Amino acid sequence: MRWAEALRRGGRAAGWLLGLAALALVAQQAWTRRAQWWPLWQRLDAGDLALTLAACLAMQLAFGLAWHLFARGRWTPQQLYPDLLRWGQSLPAKYLPGKIWQGVARSALYADERRPTLTFVLFVREQLLSIGICAAIAAAAAPAALPPRLGAALQLALLAFAVAVSVAAIWRRLPAALAARLPASLAGWNQGLPSRAVLARVWLLQWLAYAAMVAAFAALLAGFGLRIGLAQAASALCLAGLAGVVAILVPAGLGVREAGLFWCLAPLVGPGNAAMLALAWRLAITAGEATFALLSFVLGALRR
Repeated sequence: MRWAEALRRGGRAAGWLLGLAALALVAQQAWTRRAQWWPLWQRLDAGDLALTLAACLAMQLAFGLAWHLFARGRWTPQQLYPDLLRWGQSLPAKYLPGKIWQGVARSALYADERRPTLTFVLFVREQLLSIGICAAIAAAAAPAALPPRLGAALQLALLAFAVAVSVAAIWRRLPAALAARLPASLAGWNQGLPSRAVLARVWLLQWLAYAAMVAAFAALLAGFGLRIGLAQAASALCLAGLAGVVAILVPAGLGVREAGLFWCLAPLVGPGNAAMLALAWRLAITAGEATFALLSFVLGALRR
């Protein structure tokens, strides 16, 4: 037990160090090239920031609606508002201490209604479905930093990965031998999955959430006066997001996502602008999540 606790603490510390080191490198790139992007930053006005924040909030709302359908199996007006509040209240957990704890927080918030295991399994399925969409969008365009053949191979690999995780998310019944080998936290994998019609609506709502995310980034680009193809911008965002998911020890992919976005955008807009965009996007999406979470806590307290 002591070794397990030490490993958890060591992994958490390593995740923070890795994330902060990556973030510091991107910040250093932005600082040393500030003459390149400072005139663009001065073009940004309150309207651009408001539009970006509104799209980030719309993204969280769409994800929250998708979770409500996923958790209830149908539209339940009496539970829609509480489910949206719980979605928002679980958001901070992916920053402290990490993404997996968002599922733990979600389970605790539903503890008075269902077994925590069932909520956690639904959370994992929901995340797999979302990751599948993210991978499919990332496959829309090859990163400009890669040679054409390697870029095409990456696109095919991302498509295959998208199909695999999407199938895992909606797989109705695992074989008994495989289900028996799952950890206790996933023991309810064969329970609680909604109907195919509901899954289709959840899937569409998650696509809508990603569309709002891309719209928020497009608003930020427009505010800076930068032009990037929509497919390239969406692919860069989602590829950076997947990098943050892969770096599971890093809370919310902090630093890793910025490094991935910098790598994708640098050949398109220059290193200085790419570093500035990566940091600006982190501020924007974190502001959207923090605002949604704060509203959820405040409205939840008023509701009680």
